[in-house]
Amino acid sequence: MKSITSGVSWLAIAAATTAFTQGNVNAAEANLEDYVRKVVNENPEVQASWHQLQVAMSDVDIARGGFKPQIDVVASSAYSDRNYGLDREFMGHTGELQLTQMLYDGFLTSSEVKRFKQAQVVRFFELMGEVEQKSLETSLAFMDVKMFRELLALAEENLLTHVDVFKQIEESVEAGVGRRADLEQISGRLSLAESNVLTELSNLHDVTARFLRLVGEKPAESLASVSISSAFVDATVTDLQTLMTNAYGSNPQFNAAIYNIDAQRYAVDSAKSLYHPRVNLTASYGAQTRDQAALNNTITEASVGVNVTYNLYNGGADRAAIRQALSQVDLAKDLRDKACIDMRQTVQIAYNDIINITAQLPSLNAHRLSSDRVKSAYMDQFTIGERSLLDLLDSENEYYESSRAYLEAQYTLEKARVRLLAASGNLAQTLGITKDGVPDILDMAEEQISFDPNYVCPAVKTNFDDDANILKRDSDKDGVVDIWDDCVDSSPGANVDDYGCEAKEPEVSAADFTIDNADIVESFTVNIEFSKGSSRVMPEYNDELQKIVDALQKNSELGVIIHGHASLDGDEGFNQRLSERRAKSVASRLIQMSDIKPRRITAIGYGESRPLVNEESEQANKRNRRIEASIIKLDSAP
Repeated sequence: MKSITSGVSWLAIAAATTAFTQGNVNAAEANLEDYVRKVVNENPEVQASWHQLQVAMSDVDIARGGFKPQIDVVASSAYSDRNYGLDREFMGHTGELQLTQMLYDGFLTSSEVKRFKQAQVVRFFELMGEVEQKSLETSLAFMDVKMFRELLALAEENLLTHVDVFKQIEESVEAGVGRRADLEQISGRLSLAESNVLTELSNLHDVTARFLRLVGEKPAESLASVSISSAFVDATVTDLQTLMTNAYGSNPQFNAAIYNIDAQRYAVDSAKSLYHPRVNLTASYGAQTRDQAALNNTITEASVGVNVTYNLYNGGADRAAIRQALSQVDLAKDLRDKACIDMRQTVQIAYNDIINITAQLPSLNAHRLSSDRVKSAYMDQFTIGERSLLDLLDSENEYYESSRAYLEAQYTLEKARVRLLAASGNLAQTLGITKDGVPDILDMAEEQISFDPNYVCPAVKTNFDDDANILKRDSDKDGVVDIWDDCVDSSPGANVDDYGCEAKEPEVSAADFTIDNADIVESFTVNIEFSKGSSRVMPEYNDELQKIVDALQKNSELGVIIHGHASLDGDEGFNQRLSERRAKSVASRLIQMSDIKPRRITAIGYGESRPLVNEESEQANKRNRRIEASIIKLDSAP
């Protein structure tokens, strides 16, 4: 038997698959939450954001130090050699204790404290944003690994089917009963199936590498299913504008940008303080071993006072500092607008994906199930020679593609839900994940900021409504989409049929009545004898039926109820069905004999429920087996 894998080593495929699925987690089923928790607490990018928050918290303490006094000790010991005075060569020692307390600095210190307090909130939200981002990336990587494992299994199943068919065709060709062209055809399809396997292997390798970068370990061999049901959006319950407005209040990147604007405004106040004088309280006490004449006499000196420093010119640096601070405010506003635009786009796309894919899944599943049934039927028919090889291979590939599309759509829906949660700043919370050791920085803020999202970041919709969707487009608003609408100019509010054309009000039909609620004008027995167990009306009874036709033709407002009855002997269910068939046969003969509209004629079978004689005897059975006609008024509502 020659090779059928075109150089693909099954051992290599199996080894590669095993390498991708083995990880540091044991064979027990691993869930998404465990991996996200590991990433949030160990990933270096999250850790870097955490340390930036700690730096920002220290910046506040450093700035607060400006309110407190500064105490310095100054000491010196020096050898002097001079050519004048009484002592020309000596060692001198000095020591001084200095205290400086800021009294006024143009509110520089207070502005800096406020700026750093708001800046630490910015770092806090940046950390929360990094947590959300890494939770999102980990969730997507987790689902991608799981998805491509399942896609690989589909590709392998498809390949094995092609191998089986190849073997059958090859045996037929070698036995002289098969065609060489079929062998070439299956060989080509087999190569395509092998290529599909290699493609899925490559995809699985790439997403596994991405998972390894994020988590620091390979995914476990068995991964638990993911279902983010709490992120499901029902368009009839939550509209897009409400969803986006709520997201503005909880999205960490957007909130970081909002607080950054406030921090930069305090930086402007800090820059403006440079135009103010500085007033300090100073005090000092010192001693030195030489007096002012450098004689060996220890002297002491103490002083206390207020020093004022007022800069008159600083080379334009102070004015430049203010311009720089104002530009930083403008930059912060630009970053806020960018955060708004990015968040709005993500929410809109995720929301639309959830709505559309949810509606798409039933169709994709129906296609997959239908393709599976066709594949099985074609395989059976191919075995007995009723289907060609091309039909069989096409059905197999269609099943593979439909299964792949359905599987990808399922995971795409879950990814959209995850993206929507992350854009709203609620993904980590939904997964029950928190970053260890993070304090509640909002309580430490200089001011907690509130804003009107309709002003700061309006929830602009895309206006991509149903008119742009051929599956939902309904030009005349009659409830029938255009692709099925044969009458696209229906009047507004008109009653239309299944194809969008205006439907007349339904006329009253004899079928709307029974002999219990109808206004009966006349009732009589139709003398028709049926063969045993038969419902056929013989032609010789046409004259008997003519009297019914005559009654209906005299008045177009009249109808007739043909009701059949059975005797009490025999099986009740059989008698019921027989009475129905006989009544319908008589009604059908009436329609054939005249031009009376079918709506004026109806048939009902009562079986044994309405006997004329409540006994089983030859005479009673003959009377009970009957067809009756009740002429009724159609203009009287039942």
